Amino acid sequence: MALDTRTRSSSLISRIVSVVFGIIALVLILHIIFVLVGANTDNGFVSAMSDLAGTLVWGFKSLFSNANVKLQTFLNYGLAALVYLAIGAVLHRLLRNLG
Repeated sequence: MALDTRTRSSSLISRIVSVVFGIIALVLILHIIFVLVGANTDNGFVSAMSDLAGTLVWGFKSLFSNANVKLQTFLNYGLAALVYLAIGAVLHRLLRNLG
């Protein structure tokens, strides 16, 4: 009975971790899309996603520099999104296997 409870709680925690890291990657991807299509930066939602993505991108924000802002955003924020997804997948697997 205790093992079953521990398995369920570790499974729930691993799913929560996956969702959190997925949402972070989604914010970064939305920012990339908004930059690529030239979304209105005065829009509240676009502005909020841009601010949040700028916070979440950490050291990747200026990893690649390019005169083309769209390409630079795609590379830097895209790489950050991939890293978040990879970390989320590894943590998900580790937490799931603990149970």
